[in-house]
Amino acid sequence: MDEQYFSVQLEDGSEQKCKVLFTFDSDENSYVLYSLVDGNNEESGEISALKYELDENGEMTNFTSIETDEEWDMVDEVMNTLIAEFDGQEDFFTISSEDDEEIVCEVLHRFKSEKFNKSYILYAYADLDQINEIFAAAYIPGEKGEVLELLPIEEEEEWQYVENELASLNKE
Repeated sequence: MDEQYFSVQLEDGSEQKCKVLFTFDSDENSYVLYSLVDGNNEESGEISALKYELDENGEMTNFTSIETDEEWDMVDEVMNTLIAEFDGQEDFFTISSEDDEEIVCEVLHRFKSEKFNKSYILYAYADLDQINEIFAAAYIPGEKGEVLELLPIEEEEEWQYVENELASLNKE
């Protein structure tokens, strides 16, 4: 399949080139997963999504933002399913930054605690060339082990358990 690109007009009037990664339809709308492309044809590594329509020539047009949480949840589910299908070795999920930007994260390690009756993950931002920081959280797993929701680790004893798990991994 040939690579496909489109451009969107930014608020300042300039155009941003985007690379189509995947398109899919719901009952009501068509969606495109894309990454931004710079002037050197380098992809940003970040994935986002827009709604679109097809014109009479079958070209994507009339791009609009995804506005509801329900739509973003559906897009996240599609993206996580695609990542799991195309790359069975790695596990990814998305979180929202304080600025409401989607950040793709890679699960580095999963473990459970009988004592705290919780599942935990160690994860890092996936779009960085090297891991600069490892994050830890309790999480609610879905049917296939996917990350449905991150939960804060608030108790000192719980943090100690997580730190001991990380220390044991570093010894391996």
